[in-house]
Amino acid sequence: MILKQRFEPPEIRQLQNLLQRVPSVHPLFPQWTEKLRRMSAGFHGELRVDTLWQEIPIEGPHFFLHDLFILKPSASHQIDTLLVTSRFILLLEIKSIAGRLDFDPQLRQFSRTNKDGTVDGMRNPDDQLRRHEKWVQNFLAEYKVSLPVIGAIVFTYPSSIVKSRPANRIIIQASGLPYLVDQLLAKYPVDLLSTRKTRQLASRLLEMHSERALRDLDVPVELRKGVLCGKCPGSIMTYHYKKWTCPNCSLVEPSAYLRTLEQYRMLIKPFISSREFRDFTGIESVSIASKLLKESKMTFQGSFKDRVYLIPESFDTPDSI
Repeated sequence: MILKQRFEPPEIRQLQNLLQRVPSVHPLFPQWTEKLRRMSAGFHGELRVDTLWQEIPIEGPHFFLHDLFILKPSASHQIDTLLVTSRFILLLEIKSIAGRLDFDPQLRQFSRTNKDGTVDGMRNPDDQLRRHEKWVQNFLAEYKVSLPVIGAIVFTYPSSIVKSRPANRIIIQASGLPYLVDQLLAKYPVDLLSTRKTRQLASRLLEMHSERALRDLDVPVELRKGVLCGKCPGSIMTYHYKKWTCPNCSLVEPSAYLRTLEQYRMLIKPFISSREFRDFTGIESVSIASKLLKESKMTFQGSFKDRVYLIPESFDTPDSI
């Protein structure tokens, strides 16, 4: 049973919005583009692994927690997949990395060798997984639960070639996940927890989950303004007769400004004044801006002169015309 689904990380949408609003000649544009590519590849790799579970029969009570984020005062744990069963707990560190991969057990270093011979140093997934395993073990000890905790590194690309690997660490290609689960079920054949206790344990872990806050991207002053077309984001829409129209593709979106408010929230801050709204959308009329802000049904704080509107994470918008 899936207690926590996996959703697209908000950072992906944040970067997509950012790239729409900065010029391609900006010195950080390639860096942001590459970061978006990596995050998108990682998310889709995780989704591919998720689909494999549909073909894996698991005996006894079991609960999936995907993309579990545990926030602590001094650190945090982001676990790609955590499977709680009545026999064991399985943690997956999912990686979408192509090329030759090497683990250096002495330096605790992880590197990738590309086709052109260049070498990239990366965070060591073995060390990441060790941190997660230790935290889960301490969590179980606190609740006086005895279950084996197993961690595995899963590579999603067939072109990932692991040449050197750390001892005593399970490392597999995604296609080997069914085989791994079969091995674990055979190794741990006895139910150590009842169905009720297993669910309680998984539910407690879910209660500890926190939503990750968006990172500050240090938005440059060159941020492009205006209400961008939802079909061709390179075009700025115009407002006339209560409708936003794209001069390039003629798309009509009555509520396009709501999408712009969501972008403002992701890229700048979660609240906006009437003046800031006019400046960011390009609306010059104070009365029209006030009317649109009222129609957005956003909650607000302050009196008329110093009023600020709190932008929600998303709006329910009607279809385009």
